Parts: sequence; structure tokens; C-alpha cells
Amino acid sequence: MGYKAKPAIGLVAVIILLFLCLERSAIAQNPAAKTNEPGDLQLQLAMTLVGKGLFLRGFYLNNDLAYDAAGRVVGAPKMGAWTVAAVNVLKAERLGPKEIELDGVRAAIRYNPEANEFQRHPLNDEKVKILVADSEDFQGFEAAIRAIFSMGIDPALQRAMPDFWRHYFDPKLPWPQDSLSGQTIYSLAGGSNQAKDVSPPKVDRQAEAKFPSFAQRDKVQGTVLLRIVVDPEGVPRRIALTRPLGYELDESAVEAMAKWHFQPGMKDGKPVAVGIMVQQEFSAPAPPGR
Repeated sequence: MGYKAKPAIGLVAVIILLFLCLERSAIAQNPAAKTNEPGDLQLQLAMTLVGKGLFLRGFYLNNDLAYDAAGRVVGAPKMGAWTVAAVNVLKAERLGPKEIELDGVRAAIRYNPEANEFQRHPLNDEKVKILVADSEDFQGFEAAIRAIFSMGIDPALQRAMPDFWRHYFDPKLPWPQDSLSGQTIYSLAGGSNQAKDVSPPKVDRQAEAKFPSFAQRDKVQGTVLLRIVVDPEGVPRRIALTRPLGYELDESAVEAMAKWHFQPGMKDGKPVAVGIMVQQEFSAPAPPGR
């Protein structure tokens, strides 16, 4: 299953709403479908999640999760990158009159540049159990499921991402007010003539990016391409993704880039803000003893 890298946000929202309406309509017309408990609409709805491309809103990394009847997570589970917060639901069952359990496996997301899409990779040894409280109200349960899961990379999921991801999905998104606001930014990317008299920034300090555990285990390798602005003090600002990799490697690349320092770009003998592209390479670590 793949997700195109830059979906049309309005279309995604319409598809999700249509999906939910169709599922609910089908359940209402056939309340005995997919269950041995006639009339258990909440369980039937939970069973429709099997085989769907789901993401955990909140990007939780814990494999045992519990939610209340409003879809709010119980406790304070660890949060991470959305690219390791996908779930493949394999089974749904009722544990009692007030609780439904969803069992499945975690999935990691990797970007395929040739297909221009994000692809799911099941982590079959990462068993996931999700308990959802049931108030015995179908509409409330339906709302809770929408609060817990995103079906695909929907607009709400994108809005919950860090700025560097939000600007990947919407490069025209305005940046918040910062030290670059009001300054001219000379772009050296894309063959612009704007910066023809500007000397490019030069790296004078780098930081090594960490290799996340899931990426190490699955031997994920590749290049993350970042778009940054080097300010007149040589500090990287407005870091955004141009070509991601997935598997939490993008977050690692951005975290490392924020620690870099440059000799700033120059124009007419003065330091200026310059936009550039920077690559972060990831190679799978060699096995121990080699």
C-alpha cells in the first residue's frame, strides 16, 4: 500500500468522509455483518479497520495503548515520528460490554522516490494492542475511532506534524515570524538569477545524524534532501524536507542539521540570508566485529 507524497488536501478529506459514510451506511443496513453478535455496531465498525492504512494520531510509539470513550489516550505514551506510527489492524474483538480490543502490528513508512509515494513496511515482531472504551453509543464510538486513527495522510495528520514536514506537504505554507522575517533571502536552489552575485555559504561545523533503531534493523539506506536558509550569522533556519526517506530518518537529519554552522553567504561584502539544499546520507551501520 502506498501514499502519494503530496496529496490534494481537500480531496483527501472528501475521500475520508465518504469512506466513513459508506461504512456506516453498510453497517446500518446489515447489522449482523462480520460478527456473531447481532446489533453490535461498534464491533462491526472496529472490524472494518482491518486492512485499512491507519496512522496513530499523536504518533505514539508504545505498542500497548488504551483510549477512553472520547478517543483520548490514557496515560502518557512516548511520541515519535509519524513514519513509525502506522498500524496494520489484523483483528478486532469485544472484551466486554465497555471495551473493544484491536490487535495488529506496527508499520514503518518509507518514501519511494521512483514511485513518488510513501510505502508501508510491516514490523511483524512489533505486536500492537489497542483498547478502546465503548460508551455503547455508536456515534460516540465512531467519533472516538476518528480521533484515534487517521486513514491515510489526511489534513489533520499533516497539521500535527513538525514544521519541516508541513512545509514538505505544502511548500507555500508561510513560516512563523522569526529572525528572517522581513529579510531578503537569496535562493541558490533551482537556478534562480536572484542570487547570481551572492557567494554560497560554506560549512564550518557539522553534526552527525543518529541512525534510528527501526531503520537500523531493516537496513534502510538513502539520502534525505533538506531545504534550509543560512542566516547572516551562519545558522541554519527554516529547515524543511525536499526529499524524505521515512523510518524516522528525516527527523534525525533535521535534528543534526540544526546543529550545523556555516560561514554565511556574502553579497557586496556583507553577510546575507541564503537558501540552499543540503543532503544527509544514511548508510546502514556495519555488523559488529567488521
